[in-house]
Amino acid sequence: MDSPAQIVGSWVDRSLPHEPERARRLLETTYSLVGAAGRLRIGASVPMATERYNGVIASTVARGLRHPEDSVLVNIFMPCEPLRALSATPLFPEAISVYLANTCCATPFAQAAEDHDVPETFCSYHKVMIGMAETGVLPKPKAIVNTTLACDANQVSFAHLAKRWNAPHLVVDVPNASGEEAVRDVAGQLRRTVAALEEILGRSFDEERLRKVMGASAKTVSAVRAFRRLRGEATLPMTTTGELCLVIATHCMLGHPASLRFANEMLSALGGSGGARRSRKAAANGGVTASARGASCRVPRIFWIHTLPNWQMSMRGVFDGAVSAELVGCDLSYESLALPDPEHPFESLARRIVESSNNGAAERRIQCALESAKQARADGAVLFCHWGCKQTMGLSALAKEEFEREGIPVLVLDGDGCDPRNVADGQMITRTNAFLEAVRS
Repeated sequence: MDSPAQIVGSWVDRSLPHEPERARRLLETTYSLVGAAGRLRIGASVPMATERYNGVIASTVARGLRHPEDSVLVNIFMPCEPLRALSATPLFPEAISVYLANTCCATPFAQAAEDHDVPETFCSYHKVMIGMAETGVLPKPKAIVNTTLACDANQVSFAHLAKRWNAPHLVVDVPNASGEEAVRDVAGQLRRTVAALEEILGRSFDEERLRKVMGASAKTVSAVRAFRRLRGEATLPMTTTGELCLVIATHCMLGHPASLRFANEMLSALGGSGGARRSRKAAANGGVTASARGASCRVPRIFWIHTLPNWQMSMRGVFDGAVSAELVGCDLSYESLALPDPEHPFESLARRIVESSNNGAAERRIQCALESAKQARADGAVLFCHWGCKQTMGLSALAKEEFEREGIPVLVLDGDGCDPRNVADGQMITRTNAFLEAVRS
């Protein structure tokens, strides 16, 4: 019997290419229902917190599809607090494509993009987004805004869609170096971008409102910093979806009240900012097991590098809930945790981009990931080579060498974060289980 997601996916597939508006309505309704279900989740456990926040993200995607006049298409590294201050909805390819994958209908959109001359080897997140646009399911947003950090697909997909839609396209060009001069440069670009968005959206920008949003961002980043610092002291029933939620909370949804709540709930699951630890009995209530690593001999602690294939049920069966292996972090959640300063919002936003570990040489990203893995007391790491991500594939050998020099074995795993056509499921599970067995021994 087909699952609800498979049924919705088949309905969407049948609506293409002749009824794109019907397909869009189906997706809007589905994601709105996910959002409603999230609001009904109560309790302080990690699974409940994840479902609540997942519902908020789904509602954001639904709102972007339903109200394109208020939506701005961005890349995941674009700071979105100014959009929140302008009451605009950020839409980004990773969220769009991941939700389509979990609705079992990413493949027809990826194929539609390839039918419009997008290379098969192109990043699947961006390919699926382009396919949505080419089929008419993704409506024209009010504007497109992206940084040049850090994905090369940014330079192609957003320009392609801006031309297709004849939509305003603003680009923040990030210098390939850190330092205060680079921060001033990017801050100036961000100010000009916001001024342009004022005209495009027909709204006045209120810097005081931005400061309030930045205040929420600062509290969220502080909570995530503390969570990262304490993660090695406890066991949590994290899931692939939960780790992705933390990535989004520290990127395009940073500044949203739900992101602050989610970050605080994750920190509370570790015993709170005061550093207290809950007892192992809490795990029976869906919370945490306590303190130390005693369980790590039985359940390997795995740090994840790059995005996660949370649509893939076989991988979820291995990693979700800390049953066969415990996910203890993802490098993308911690790649730029510069503390926002609400009194200097544009400089803070610029510093977040410039100081990102994804800006510059691959060694920066590797060292940041290695530091996070050590703090989490990881027993091993999975470096996920998402289809089409040349940066991650390019650094994989160097990352494996660096991690293993520090005593952390690495599995370089090829896969796809949203398109099942590029996944050898059985081979992935075989390699993953063999790696986990080796880490246990």
